[in-house]
Parts: sequence; C-alpha cells; structure tokens
Amino acid sequence: MRVLMYGWEFPPRISGGLGVACYAIVKELARQNVNVTLVLPFAMQETSQINGTKFITCDNHADTASCSEHGTVDIKYTGLPSALTPYFSSMDLQKVMAHANLKDLLQTLKKINLPAEIKQIIETAIHSADLSTISGKYGMGLLAEVLNYALLAGSLARNNPHDVIHAHDWLTVLAAVEAKQISRKPLIFHIHALETDRSGEYLDQRIYAIEKYGMEQADRVITVSQYTKNMAIKHYGIPAEKISVVHNGTYFSTTNFAARANPERPKMVLFLGRITQQKGPYFFVKIAEKILKQRKDIQFVLVGTGDLFRDMIEKVAELRIGTNVHFTGFLANEQVKQMFALADVYVMPSVSEPFGLSCLEALVHQVPVVISKQSGVAEVLKNVLVADFWDVDDMAAKVLAMLEYKVLHKTSLNQSYAEVAHLTWSKTAEAILRVYNQLQRK
Repeated sequence: MRVLMYGWEFPPRISGGLGVACYAIVKELARQNVNVTLVLPFAMQETSQINGTKFITCDNHADTASCSEHGTVDIKYTGLPSALTPYFSSMDLQKVMAHANLKDLLQTLKKINLPAEIKQIIETAIHSADLSTISGKYGMGLLAEVLNYALLAGSLARNNPHDVIHAHDWLTVLAAVEAKQISRKPLIFHIHALETDRSGEYLDQRIYAIEKYGMEQADRVITVSQYTKNMAIKHYGIPAEKISVVHNGTYFSTTNFAARANPERPKMVLFLGRITQQKGPYFFVKIAEKILKQRKDIQFVLVGTGDLFRDMIEKVAELRIGTNVHFTGFLANEQVKQMFALADVYVMPSVSEPFGLSCLEALVHQVPVVISKQSGVAEVLKNVLVADFWDVDDMAAKVLAMLEYKVLHKTSLNQSYAEVAHLTWSKTAEAILRVYNQLQRK
C-alpha cells in the first residue's frame, strides 16, 4: 500500500495534538509495511525521520528533502514560508500584516480548482477583513500559506506514485483535492478538529468553507470521535455513512513519580492546552476560585499559551488568587512530563474537544482526570469523572473529591489506566489501514 499523505505539523516542530497524531500514525503505518510519502510545508530535521517513509518539504529553507531508505529526492522549491502555526495563538498583529499580501493571495486563489462559490466566500472575506480584529484566530497569512501549499504540494501527485491520498485537517485538504484531480486516486480527509470546535458561533467562514468542500470531495472522512462525526453531520451536512470514526491512541512511557510521593509537597491541579476559548481556561480559573474558598493549600497550574493568556492572568488577579494560580507559558515535551510528575489531578474543561490527547497523556503518567462531557475521549474512558464544562460547581466538587478521597483517586486511576492500555496508536493505524483497503476494493 502506497499512501500520499499531507500533513501540516510534525515533530520536532508542533503546536498541538495534530502534530503528535500525525507522527504516531505515520510511524505505526510504517510498522505495518505501508509506504508513506509525507508532504510537509517546512524543512524536516533528521530526528523526525522514520524508516520506510519518504518526506517531502515545501518551504524555501532547503534544496533537498532527506528520505530514509529512499535516498535523497531533489525538490524544486517555491516560496512557502512556514512562520505561522495552525493555531495562530502566539502571533502578534505586526507579523500577521507582514504575511498578508492580499494581491498575491487573490492571484493564488484564482489558480486553485475550487468551486466558484467557495472562491467567492474566501475572496469576500479577504476584502472585508479588518486586520485590527485579528487576535488568536486564523490570520490571512496562514490562509495564504494554505493556498500556496495546495498548489505546490498538490502537484507532487504527478511524480509520487500512490494508491490513496490522506489529508490531515483543513490546512492540507486543498492540496489533497488537487492531488486527487491529478491522480484520480481515492481521498481520505482526516478530521482532528473542526472550525465549529475552535470558534463556536464565531466561525471563520473561509475555514468552514474549506472544511465543508474537503469533506464533500473526499471519498471517505475519518473523524477522531463520534462526537466530531456528529458535528460533521449536523453542521456540515456530511452523510453519516461517509464518515468512519477512528479514535486516537497513546504511547506508554516511564515517569519518575518521586516528587508526587513527597507528603510535604502541596497538592497540584493541572491544565494543559492552548489558552483559547475552545479549551476552557476561564472555567479552570473559576474551578480554582471555588476550590480555594474551601482549601488554601492547593496549587493550580496552567501550561500553554494562546490568545486568552493575558485575559486569564488578569482574571486571576481580579479574583485575588494569584498566589495559588500559576502560568508557565509553552513548555517543551520533557518539561510537560515534569509537570505531570508533579500533578495530582488533571482537568480538561474544554468547551468542545474533538478528542483530547492530553487526557490520555495524563493517565499514562498516572494522573487521574476530570474532564468535560463535551469531548471525544469521554467515549472511550468510562471510569473517569466527567461534568459539563460550564458547570464549574460540579467540576470543582469532583476535583476536590479526587484530591481528598484516596480510594476514589486510586480506583478511578486504576480503572481508567486499564482502559488507556487498549488505546494504542498501533490500533489506530490498523483502523486507518482498514479504511484504505475498503477504498481500494471499490
């Protein structure tokens, strides 16, 4: 099986769960003798290479792409800077404006094989956009990158033999549609998150239009949860029979829990994720406020950055709980592991969470969790405490119970840890391979 895969993030350069999932899926498919050609918008580093997988990069920072077991492939590069992340949570307005060349973007738009109504939506949004309102959203610079990537990366289908095309999220699906129009091979659109998750009622109509068009053009849509499948059906009008649910997985690792065993150490409650509306940091702060009214010895830590970072700091100051609530900003992988080693409870109060990889990561590190009902991971973990994201009283009570009752803490952790043991990336790859084979038989 030969797969032409389009991704946007890949270690060591990642901004969130999309890069983690893409890496694990590629790695496990390779172990099952699937030949993957992964097309990325930026130059690879040697540490990210996987045996049996060819990497092609589309930025202007290198002249060749290194390919393990496939030698070196010469690529003709055009300008495709990758300064922006798909989450666009840490970019300031000046950088957005520097990347937003509207004339070039419109010229690029005209070259892409999009339906007229999709082009009109994007073009209207570009002309009517007020740059001064961009904060923590997807800026026009990122849209320009996506459109340029679609032209360059899609054309690679001509010289890279493949049996199926696999695109991850809206950032790459236009490139995949271009590839399908060239090779006529079946297209799988893998949804890790939707604009309806990220922005709620304040949709970016350009991104929504691309997502809807991508799902309509795909031969099969994969969603990371039934929760996300329901969103695709309800908000995008995609037929249920076209969508396959493939849950994410995890890798197990060893962790030093010595710090957590120290009886003198204060209890710590952890939030890990982008500090954006979708992830519910406001509700985490409110949970902290309610718990601190009963116990002053609990520490609360928010790991991550995002467009609400400053707002959350100001909210903590307003509530006068800054002594117990701490912000770390973005942390590298090893630092995140250290935070898990110190945590007693992990809280995921997401407003809309397609899956929730961080929840599995917490359990792997033997940290019990309290999570939002509005999450895909709640489908596969039946022994964790859940609450509606907006019900901070209920969530605070459950976090406090987890801290105070050792039997509850141990029972929930042991039972949910056993469930996580069955959620492996290997099984995720097997399910994806079944989707490939189904399309091949048609």
